[in-house]
Amino acid sequence: MNLWKRGMVFVTFLGACLALGLLVAALTTRQWVTAKAVRTSNPNESQGRVALGLFHGKKELNVAYGWRSYDVNVVDLARAEEDLLLYGLWVATICSLGGALLFCAMAGVFAVINTATTPIGAITGVPGLYLWNTLAMLLDLGAVALWAVQFHQKLQFNVMTREDRENYWVSTNMATFGASFWFVVGAAVVHALNMTAIYFGTREPREKTAPAPMLEEKGNGAIMLY
Repeated sequence: MNLWKRGMVFVTFLGACLALGLLVAALTTRQWVTAKAVRTSNPNESQGRVALGLFHGKKELNVAYGWRSYDVNVVDLARAEEDLLLYGLWVATICSLGGALLFCAMAGVFAVINTATTPIGAITGVPGLYLWNTLAMLLDLGAVALWAVQFHQKLQFNVMTREDRENYWVSTNMATFGASFWFVVGAAVVHALNMTAIYFGTREPREKTAPAPMLEEKGNGAIMLY
């Protein structure tokens, strides 16, 4: 493998590191969905801001007495409040991200191996780089799709706990996808770029068929004439 090919493969290692960082940020931040909220009993005097991650969240409520901040345990809410989250989709989203992290790490490890050496096996060589990046990208897109379904089924209508709803807080049609969600979209794009770099960096140029020498062509013509 020449220097150009090794360089392009190493670029995919940097891409895998970037994708890995985006996935870790997506798992640990509290911005999978963000929303505003108001109290139906006094909408002109109340304001609310809610941000939920996969495991933790935060809500800030103001009922004309100043802002008050509360931490939210999304794990407990997913188990206890079906009106807020679909538990199966929440678990599937986390599992999909876990798988994406695994294959993303493998893509990075084998990119380093292919930069330093030329592995013999297909799985450990360039075909393996396509495989790990493809699997990571598909799982990224799976997590994005699962959360999109979660949002359109539940979260766009409500991100408030049962206790808040009993106090007349609502967030209907005031929710949007947060930064954490877009981190996963970004990771999928990075894996697609990695595969593009692998293709252009490792493809072999087509060999042109050399024309037959003039003497050989004349000799062939004489044979045919005879």
